[in-house]
Amino acid sequence: MGLLHYLFGLSGRINRAKQWAVLLVSLVHATIIAFLFSFTIGYVTIADLVQKKVTLTEVVHSPQARAFAIIFCVLYAIGFYIGIAVVTKRLHDRDKAAWWLLIFIALPLALNIPQFLHLPVLIEYFEAAMKAGEANLPPPPPPIEPPLVILSRGAATIISLWAFVELYILKGTEGPNRFGPDPLAGRA
Repeated sequence: MGLLHYLFGLSGRINRAKQWAVLLVSLVHATIIAFLFSFTIGYVTIADLVQKKVTLTEVVHSPQARAFAIIFCVLYAIGFYIGIAVVTKRLHDRDKAAWWLLIFIALPLALNIPQFLHLPVLIEYFEAAMKAGEANLPPPPPPIEPPLVILSRGAATIISLWAFVELYILKGTEGPNRFGPDPLAGRA
């Protein structure tokens, strides 16, 4: 299996070691994105924001932020596709169809929607806490998360742990299966 098929192909099987390799490369990918962030938007801009020399609107609409957004979107899209392709092949090694991607990736994302909808409340709290700190007042009590947020986040976590075990810990089907030959065949 060539490198291009390994990264971009959706057929065949790969073993756990190759899945772990993609995880490590993904960490490097994330580090590169963070590095690009620091050079395009820059630490100085963030420091200026914290020191209130500029507003968040000025930072978001700056040419550096736009350049970073374009670079980030391109790199993220490539990385996301590679992740889907590799996970598909790893699912094939476990003798599971690519439909399992809906359970292992899409379902946890959907289950986290209530948490994302609760973010404005948390942002309000942090802004109030910062203002209280500036006025030397005690911070307000933190907001209580709705039960739906807690339950959906817990369910997403359990499904993600299950996916981790399936993809990174359990070995693949021994011998050929409906998705191709054993990637470890012939190794002693």
